[in-house]
Amino acid sequence: MRQGLASSTIFSLSGEAPAAHLLPEPGDPAAFDAAILAGETTRLACSIRKLSAAGAMLQIEDEVVEEEGLRLELANGQSLSGRIAWTEQGAAGFLFETPIDVISTLARNLAALPAERRSVPRVELHQTICVRRGNHVEFTRSRNLSQGGCGFETDIALQEGDAVQINFDGLRPLDGLVKWSQGSFAGVAFDEDLPWQVLMPWLRQAQQQPSHHTRMAVIQEQTGLIPDQKAIRLDVPARVREGVRWWNVKLRAITPQLVEFETRAPFANGAQLWISLPNIGGGPAAVIETDDRHRFLCEFRLPLKAGDLGRIAG
Repeated sequence: MRQGLASSTIFSLSGEAPAAHLLPEPGDPAAFDAAILAGETTRLACSIRKLSAAGAMLQIEDEVVEEEGLRLELANGQSLSGRIAWTEQGAAGFLFETPIDVISTLARNLAALPAERRSVPRVELHQTICVRRGNHVEFTRSRNLSQGGCGFETDIALQEGDAVQINFDGLRPLDGLVKWSQGSFAGVAFDEDLPWQVLMPWLRQAQQQPSHHTRMAVIQEQTGLIPDQKAIRLDVPARVREGVRWWNVKLRAITPQLVEFETRAPFANGAQLWISLPNIGGGPAAVIETDDRHRFLCEFRLPLKAGDLGRIAG
């Protein structure tokens, strides 16, 4: 990382090697993390534009002559063996011999800095998130997350300066302002930075979980957890809170007493939740059953009214 500048390098939780063409992202090219591309006879200074478990996209001015038997030497002391997969003017793709742990590499970068200068750069991850602007609510896909903001896909016509709230699974709701919007993509700066002590453990957990970035698409229904034949079957996005943490879920079925939803949240039997339901607000409920499909069955503390069920189903 360049002295005095926050890193503009993108750390990706994707298992794929960075492609030759990246979508444009805000960031200072002068702040890409510095590295050395070392071979048997050469040592070339370069910068890392993007790093994933499989490889790195390098910004490099010198011509790369050697393609095999190379090492990418990072500023944190790591030396990663690999080869050049492609080159373009001023850029090159480096493939690692063996996959790396991206979050561990990021942690080593932070550990090398004084505590007051530790800042988590943008991490590319694709998760279902909830975006709220006024009365508009959208469940969509994230593109990246940092301490200071995030990027995401959106169908909402956002304008620079719009106040929004972003909900990632397992994090507190994040209020912020739209900094840029282009086509179906937007970026938000949070009102308050996420502390790195909170974000790093969360990223570690996200890295270990399979990606679930579908935009709440309809899938073939399987047998549900609610045995009541009169249960209303749903495929509706909603949110669930445990303590101060919110999770994006997909409602699968509901009765006045029970609700079934799907999520990768680690809820245990007996967990006390607040379930935010479409069009009616929400209410408290307790987990009474789970299965291996990441489905949860909850019992409402107070039964819903018949009219509420109709509003939820639309």
